[in-house]
Amino acid sequence: MLLVVTVFIVIFCSVQAEIPSYIKVCKRNDPNLSKCMLDSIELLRPKLKSGIPELDVPPLEPLPLNEIKLRTGPDQAQINCNLTNLLVYGPSTFKTLDLKPDMKKTRFLAQFTIPILYFEGEYDIDMNILLLKYKGQGPIQGNLTDYVVNCVLKADKIQKENQTYLKFRKFNLTLFTGKSYLYLRNLFPEYGTVLADGTNSFIHENTDLFMNEIKPALEDSLADKFTDIANSIMEKFPFDALFPDG
Repeated sequence: MLLVVTVFIVIFCSVQAEIPSYIKVCKRNDPNLSKCMLDSIELLRPKLKSGIPELDVPPLEPLPLNEIKLRTGPDQAQINCNLTNLLVYGPSTFKTLDLKPDMKKTRFLAQFTIPILYFEGEYDIDMNILLLKYKGQGPIQGNLTDYVVNCVLKADKIQKENQTYLKFRKFNLTLFTGKSYLYLRNLFPEYGTVLADGTNSFIHENTDLFMNEIKPALEDSLADKFTDIANSIMEKFPFDALFPDG
């Protein structure tokens, strides 16, 4: 019996020793568990921008977005715009505002803010204004500031090598828009600056319409990336090592 206990202690201590200093262990029965987890996230956050190779955690930036198709305006003044090769910078600046853990259900409610997101990519635009049709393409840039994100995280307990691990389902993430700014460069150069300035003014005045099209793709990419990061860490360490009882 003493031998079994000794082996268990050695194994447990070796698992604990493998947890790097930038991951804070939180006791799951801690009355201040929420604060402990908030501190843990903040301790880990600076390393997420470039990723953590030793834990197979992918870089958070730049965050790629799938192709986005923007359609707005009536038939007599319609703008069709495809956005491609989009890269988003700034997700690693997130600040966690609130975290409510439910360890029995392994369910977590989180709210965080992203002070600024900057994205760049390429656009391909068609404009139909009355009987006139204009086409253009070039680089697009945008800034998104003071965005709030609500997130529901649900994890399942899985067994691996006689140990219990957490595996997160895809995060349920909702983005509440703050301020946005979009700018299309090199727009209709053959028509001078009047048409380009007018188009960018229209886009700027109707940014919310365009952001409603961009938001789902941004939510999906953020959810995928944060889920991948969480699972890359969780699959390395047993549940009892990250959240010991007591």
